[in-house]
Amino acid sequence: MVLNERIMFKKLPRFLQRLLRMLGMVPEPPKIKGLFTENDQATFFSISVQPWHDIIQDNLVTSNCFVLVVSCYKMQKGAEHEFLRFDISSPDKVHTCIVIAERGGGFRGWHRDCSDAAQPADTIAPVDTMTGAATPPDAMMPPLSSLDVAEDPTVSSADESSPRVGEATKTDRKTKQKSTRPPYISSISKKSQMGAHDLVSYATLGSRASAELERKCEKATRICTLTFSEKDRPSATQIATLLYVTSKHEPTYSITNTQCYWFVETVFDALKSLFVSAQEDITNRRGGMWNRVPVPTKPRSAVEVCDKYHAAWAALAEESEQKRRAEQRQEEERQQEREQHQTAEEAARIEREKRQAAEEEKMKAVERARAAEDANARLLRDLEVLRRKRKLHEQNCGHFGHNYQLTLFVRVADATRTYARMGINNGN
Repeated sequence: MVLNERIMFKKLPRFLQRLLRMLGMVPEPPKIKGLFTENDQATFFSISVQPWHDIIQDNLVTSNCFVLVVSCYKMQKGAEHEFLRFDISSPDKVHTCIVIAERGGGFRGWHRDCSDAAQPADTIAPVDTMTGAATPPDAMMPPLSSLDVAEDPTVSSADESSPRVGEATKTDRKTKQKSTRPPYISSISKKSQMGAHDLVSYATLGSRASAELERKCEKATRICTLTFSEKDRPSATQIATLLYVTSKHEPTYSITNTQCYWFVETVFDALKSLFVSAQEDITNRRGGMWNRVPVPTKPRSAVEVCDKYHAAWAALAEESEQKRRAEQRQEEERQQEREQHQTAEEAARIEREKRQAAEEEKMKAVERARAAEDANARLLRDLEVLRRKRKLHEQNCGHFGHNYQLTLFVRVADATRTYARMGINNGN
C-alpha cells in the first residue's frame, strides 16, 4: 500500500502537467535546438556528443541557458549502468530542459583511435516515449544494451572457462589477494575494446517527450548531486565543451577502465574542480560499483580533462571573439552603407524638391502670363467696343456731347491703368 502511494505521488506531477498541456495553460518553450522540445512533441531526441556539441556551439543563445543542478544516477538492475542528468534553464528562466549524458560501447572492430569515419551517425534520433526504444539514425547506431557494463559484448568474448566471481573467491584466494582488480574484471582480455558511444538525450521538462527520461531517472538511484550557485553556473555551451573534451580524451570503451562509470566520474569531478562554489550532496555510496564491488577506472582523468577543457574553452573564446569582431566589422560596413544610402536618398530628395519647386514656379509664371494675356484681350475688346460706339454716335449725332466725352475719357483711363498694372505684375 505504501509503495502504491509512493508511485502515485511520483506520477501526480506528470499527470498535472499533462492536464495543463491539454488545457493550453502551459506556455510554449523556446525553440532552442539541442535543448528544448515542443510541449506536444511525443518523442525526445538522442544524439552523439560530438554533433550535439556542434549544435550547441553554433547557437549563441545556449550561452544564456545555465545549468541549475547536475545529478548522477545508477540503474538498480542488470549492469547497474550510470548516467548524468543536467537540468538547464531557458534564458527567460521560465522553462527547464533535461539533458542526459551517458557512455556505452559501440561496435567491436572499430579502429582503436575511433576516427570520425568510424563514429556513429551524427543525426539526431527521435526516441519513441511510448516504447522507450531509440530509433537509430542508421544501421551504425549501437544497440541500447551496450550502455550496460555487465551486458557489454566484451564480457561474453572473454574466456568461457574463466571461473565465476564466487568460484574464483573460493578456489584462488591467493590470486585475489595479489590482484588489484575484481576477479570478473581480471578475466576480461585487455584487447577487448571498442569505440565508445557517448550519447546525449534531451527534452523539455514537463513535456510529453520528457516523460520517458523522467521515468528513467525514477527507476534509477540518485548517487549524488551538484547544485550551482546563481553567480557561478555553467552554461549549456560549457557543458557541451566539457562532454566533448571528455569523449575525445578517451574515445575507446573498455570495461576495465573507461566505461560508463569512468565517464560519469570524470565529468562530475571536472565540474567540481571548475566550479568550486557548487554544493555537492552525496545520497548513495554505491557509485562506481557493480554488485557492490568497486569497478576500476582510469585515474587522474578529471585533471587531464580540466586542462583540455581550459584549452578548448580558450580556443572557443578566441573563436567567438573573432566571430564577434567579424560581425562587428560587417555591422559597421552595413551601417556605413546605410548611412551612404540615406545621404544619397537625402540628396535625391532635395534635388527632387528643387525640381518640383522650379516646376511649380514655372507653372505659376505660365498662369500669370495666361492671365495677363486674357486681361489684355479683354481690354482690347473693350477698346474696340468703345471705338465702335463712338463711331456709331458720330454717325448718328454728328458731334460729341460733353457728358459722353467725359464718360468715354474715364473708361479709357480706367482701361489704360488696368493694362499698365497687369503689365507690371507680369514683369513686362
